[in-house]
Amino acid sequence: MKKILLMAAIVLSSLGVKAQTEPGTFTLMPKVGLNMAKSGFDDTKMKAGAVAGVEAEYRFSQLFGLSAGLLYSMQGDKADKGDGKFKTEYINIPILAHIYVWKGLSINAGIQPGFMTKAKEDYDDMSVDLKDACNTFDFSIPVGLSYEFSNIVIDARYNIGVTDILKNNTVEFDEVDYDYGKNGVLSITVGYKFAL
Repeated sequence: MKKILLMAAIVLSSLGVKAQTEPGTFTLMPKVGLNMAKSGFDDTKMKAGAVAGVEAEYRFSQLFGLSAGLLYSMQGDKADKGDGKFKTEYINIPILAHIYVWKGLSINAGIQPGFMTKAKEDYDDMSVDLKDACNTFDFSIPVGLSYEFSNIVIDARYNIGVTDILKNNTVEFDEVDYDYGKNGVLSITVGYKFAL
């Protein structure tokens, strides 16, 4: 394990100490991270899940960049009591403006259309497919911060859900009524940016 950590440190140190991407550069960034998601339904709390994908950015100037991405995102929530979990999966397309306020630090905001690929409720030993009861299109507003150093980007953003998760007013599962809810997702990711 020590050898692996030492090799990783050597590789990272050899990548250069450039704080940020130069203006006029188009970059591609694979990224992976953790979601803490909540649906907005009553009596639920955040559920952890994975997020992974790629984002491309064009850096117009020292102050401004524009990016678009394709991300696989595990969302949903879990019950306050018991082991019930509402599990959803999306393919999200974040489109963000990046305002660089200091060296590699940027404030980011934009829009994010998303497409549900899976929705189910797990409770005790049961699993029920709820995709037919859900809207397959999701729209959210991502806001956050990112910091770039030596081509590594740490990003923290919160996706504010705009559209309702459910098609109808209420879905009943295991004698629990689910009223309208909207996705709220805190994502923390690490990516590696390289110029094309």
